[in-house]
Amino acid sequence: MNGIAINKISNEIKALVFGAVFDVLNDPDYGLNLSAQVKKRLSAPLKGKTVSLTQIKKKYL
Repeated sequence: MNGIAINKISNEIKALVFGAVFDVLNDPDYGLNLSAQVKKRLSAPLKGKTVSLTQIKKKYL
């Protein structure tokens, strides 16, 4: 790889890392724990009708 390509990749990596750190630090829920009730609701099977990704694509794309 030449110096320009390495520099470009390096800058892209820096931008990705910066974006990830920025997202974490700006997340108002970072560091909070889920309550037992919320964990139970998230792990419970869905009740009612679900929509497949294929159906959503047909409708909106």
